Amino acid sequence: MSKWLASVQSLEEAQKLSGSLPDILDIKKPSQGALGALSIAEVTEIVSFISSRCQTSATVGDLPMQANRINEAMAAMAVSGVDYVKVGLFPDQNLINCLNAMKMTIETLNVPVIAVLFADNWPEQPVMPLLKAVGFHGVMVDTAVKDGQHLLNHWQDQKLVAFVEFVQQQGLICGLAGALRLQDIFTLQQFGADYLGFRSALCEAQQRTTTLKVDLAIKVQQAIQHGQPLKKAM
Repeated sequence: MSKWLASVQSLEEAQKLSGSLPDILDIKKPSQGALGALSIAEVTEIVSFISSRCQTSATVGDLPMQANRINEAMAAMAVSGVDYVKVGLFPDQNLINCLNAMKMTIETLNVPVIAVLFADNWPEQPVMPLLKAVGFHGVMVDTAVKDGQHLLNHWQDQKLVAFVEFVQQQGLICGLAGALRLQDIFTLQQFGADYLGFRSALCEAQQRTTTLKVDLAIKVQQAIQHGQPLKKAM
């Protein structure tokens, strides 16, 4: 059964979730883009508060595909103590060269790195077969444009199944995210991804930049644990 990831944007939100922590507490700044980043100091404070009660991850921001900038950001975020560093891979003619130039940094970090690709902004280059060789520990698919469209609007079931199978055949952790809704959980769990990631479903009216609500997080947690379609609470 898939585990779940919940994204928080502040120490206050992490504190709110303290009684119902997810499998991975993800740390980001939604107002700054798909993978907007909090400061290293803020991430460190949240990681310290969590104190290993669950795993943590943090994004490095929506960065251009320039290896020197990404390498510097990964190394800086790794110092915060998170369990995973997440890096977005965006379409760019330099993407393959960028990935190759990230390899040494990824391999020398003491923190595993997760690649994030976007169903609505997929690179033209065949990057998926390169990710394991570059040193990534896992791969997530997300949505880049936060306009109310969710993952299942962009990819049909067959494409999601193929994505999960390919990632796991490479021995990598696989995650699905992208404005996932409560009613998507049962369907997505059938695809066998390791994690389902949530932010907007934890906020009033699916508005990801507003404050996280604990009651919505508990509903997601219960749906993940339930493992079958919920009765009408959706």
